[in-house]
Amino acid sequence: MTTLTPTLAQTTERIPIWDNAILDEWRVPFGDWMLQAIRWIAVNLEVLLDIVAWPFEIMVRSLVRDFLIEISWIWIVLAMALVAWLTRNLRVAAFVAVALTMCGLLANQQWKETAATIGLIGVAVILCVVIGIPVGILCGRIDGVWQVTRPILDAMQVVHSFVYMLPFIWFFGLGEVSATMVTMVYALPPLIRLTNLGIRQVPADVVEASRAYGASEARVLFDVQIPLARPAIMTGINQTLLLAISMLGIAAIMGSFGLGRVLLRAINNQDVGEGAAGGLAFFLVAVVLDRMSQREGTESTNLMKRIQLAWRHRRDPEVLIPEGKPSAIVKHQEIDVYAPISPGERLPMLLTLVGGLVAVASAFLPWTSNAGKMSAWGRWADASTDGELLGQTFSGVHASGGSWFGIVVLALGLFLVLTVMAFGARPGLVPRWLAADGAAIAAISVLILAAAHLLAQSVSDVGVAVGAVDPGDGVGVYLAIVGGLVATIGAVLWIRTADHSPLHPLPSGVSWGQIIGLGSAIVILVLGLVSGWSWDERQEEVITPEIQAQIDELEQQAGTASDEERAAIAAEMLSLRARATQTGVRVIDGGSSDGARLGLWALVFGAVAVLTGLRAAGIFRSDQLSKWRWSAVTAGIGAGIACIGFAWIFTHVRTAHVKYVAGVGSFLTLVAGLLILASTMAVLKEYRRSKVYGDPLGEDTETDTAARATVEASV
Repeated sequence: MTTLTPTLAQTTERIPIWDNAILDEWRVPFGDWMLQAIRWIAVNLEVLLDIVAWPFEIMVRSLVRDFLIEISWIWIVLAMALVAWLTRNLRVAAFVAVALTMCGLLANQQWKETAATIGLIGVAVILCVVIGIPVGILCGRIDGVWQVTRPILDAMQVVHSFVYMLPFIWFFGLGEVSATMVTMVYALPPLIRLTNLGIRQVPADVVEASRAYGASEARVLFDVQIPLARPAIMTGINQTLLLAISMLGIAAIMGSFGLGRVLLRAINNQDVGEGAAGGLAFFLVAVVLDRMSQREGTESTNLMKRIQLAWRHRRDPEVLIPEGKPSAIVKHQEIDVYAPISPGERLPMLLTLVGGLVAVASAFLPWTSNAGKMSAWGRWADASTDGELLGQTFSGVHASGGSWFGIVVLALGLFLVLTVMAFGARPGLVPRWLAADGAAIAAISVLILAAAHLLAQSVSDVGVAVGAVDPGDGVGVYLAIVGGLVATIGAVLWIRTADHSPLHPLPSGVSWGQIIGLGSAIVILVLGLVSGWSWDERQEEVITPEIQAQIDELEQQAGTASDEERAAIAAEMLSLRARATQTGVRVIDGGSSDGARLGLWALVFGAVAVLTGLRAAGIFRSDQLSKWRWSAVTAGIGAGIACIGFAWIFTHVRTAHVKYVAGVGSFLTLVAGLLILASTMAVLKEYRRSKVYGDPLGEDTETDTAARATVEASV
C-alpha cells in the first residue's frame, strides 16, 4: 500500500494578500519550464543541434580562422576597397582603404582582431540575408505568415540578449559558433521587417498590371516586387549589419575573438591604452561597413530620416500625406445601421444562452469528492486515505475540486451569457467579440476543457499511488460537458445563420500562412506530449506489490521470532522501505500512463483542429463565408487546447507542493493552442455584422426603418 505524506503547499497560517510572502506561494515556474526544455533538447536532439551548428562552424573556420586571419593585411584592404568601389563609388573606396590601413597600423595583433571582426560580422550578415530576405518576402506576400512571424520578431527585439545567450551556450558551448548565433537572433528582425515592408509598399496597380499581361507569380516577384522593394531591402541589410557590430561586446563575453575581446580584456586589466586602440579600430570598422552597405541617394528613404519626420509631425501627421492623394480626415459622421436579428438566429442564440447558464451553474456543483483529481498530483494530502478530505465534496471553483478548470469554465459561461444578452439588445453595436464567432470560440472551449477534466487520469488510477482515494467525477463535470455541448450546437447554428460580411474581400485561393500556423502548432503539441507535465522533486515512499509481499512475510516471521530475531527483521523491513523511497527528479510526460495524460488529449483535439483548419484555409475550395465559419470552429478548438495548459499550470500554482511544478509540456500546449487561435485571426477580424443601407430611391424598407430606430434609440 502506498504511503502518501500529507504535505501541503501552503503553510497552515494564512498569509494576507498584501504580504509579499504570498508571491512565493503562487509562483509561476517559468524558469523551471525553460530549464526542463533545455535539458530535454540537449539530451534528445543532439543530432539536430550538430546539424544547426555545422554551417556556422564551417563558415567561421573557413572564412575567419583559415583565411582572413592568415592572409596578408594588404589583400584584405585592397579587396574591401574594390568592393566599396563596385557597390558605391571611388570616394567611399578611398575612405575604406585609409580606415582599414589605420587599423593595421595600430599593431599586428590589433589587425588580426580586426580581420576576425570583419569575418565574424560577414558570417552573421550572410546567414541573416540567407534567412531574412526569403522570410521577409513570404511575410510580404502571405498575411498568415506575417501574423505568425511578427510576434516572434517582437520577442527577438524586446528580450535582452543576455536572456537567450545562456541556452546557446548550453547547446553549443562558449566560442564563435554560439556568439554568431546570438548575433543573428539580435540582428535578423530589421531585415525581415523591412523586406516585408518593401514588398507590401509595391503599388498594387503595378502588380495587377503585370499579372494582367500574363506574368507568372515567379516573374511578378523577381521582375516587379523585389526590384521595387530593393531600397527597403538594402536598408534592412544595413540595419542588420550595424546591429551585428553592436553585438561584438556580447560575443566577446561568450568567448569569441575579435575587437570585442580586445575591449573586454582592456576593461578587465584596466588598460587604458589597449582600450583606446581597440575602440578606435572598432569605430573605424563600424563606419567602413556602414558606408559600404549604404546605397546612393539615401536622403529620402533613410530609416532614421523617416523616424525623425514621424516624430516631428506626431501632432499633425496629415502633413506627411503625399500631394495628389485624398485626405483621410473624416468630414461627416454617419450612424451605422446593422442587420437586425433574424428569426433563424433566435433559436441558436437561445441554445447558446442556455448552454452558458448551465456551464455557470456547473461550476458551483460538485466536481470531486473525498479527494482532489487535479490538485492531488501536486499535493499528496488531497489523495491520502487518512486525509481531511474524506466525506467532503468540492465544487468546480474549489482548490481540491475543479480549481482553474472550473474557474475557466465559469468565466467562459459568463461570457456566453453576456454575448447573447448584449448582442440581442444591440446587434452589431457591441464589442467585436460579443457576436456569433466569439460565442462559438467560448462554447467549444467550455466543451473541450470540461471533457479534458473528465478524461484525465487521477492519482488513484496509476501505479505510483496504489491505495489513493478515488476522487470520482461529480455531477458538475458532466453538467459542464452538457452545457458546453448545448452552447456549441447553438453557437455553430448561430454562425451558420448570422448575417455577417467581411470588411474587405478575403484573398482567393489557399491560405498557406494559416496552414503553416496549424502545422507549427501540431509540432509544438507533439513536443508538449513528450515533454514533462509534472516535475516532481518530493521524496515519496512507493511500496510495490512485490515489496509489500516481502514486508508481509517479514511481519509473519516477527510474530513467532525471538527478541533478537525481531530486531533483525525490523532492520530488514526498514531497509526495504528505504529502498522504496524515491528521490531526485521524477518527470511524467503528457502521454505517460503514470500521469494525467492531458498532453495526449490535447494532441487529439489538435488533430481535429487541423481538419477544421484545412477547411478554414480553403484547401477544399470553400467560399469566403465558409472560411469564416470554419475559422471560428478552429479558433474555438485552439482556445480550448490553450485552456487545458493554462488550467493545469495554475491549478498547481494554486495548490502544489513547493518541490512540485507543472512541466514545460503544459506550457508548450498553451502556446500551441494560442498559435492555432492566432492562425484564424486574419479571417475572423475581417468579419462584422452586416450593415443595412437605405433604399437608393430614398425609401427605407421596413427592416431598414426598424434597424435605424434601434440605433437612434441607443444613441
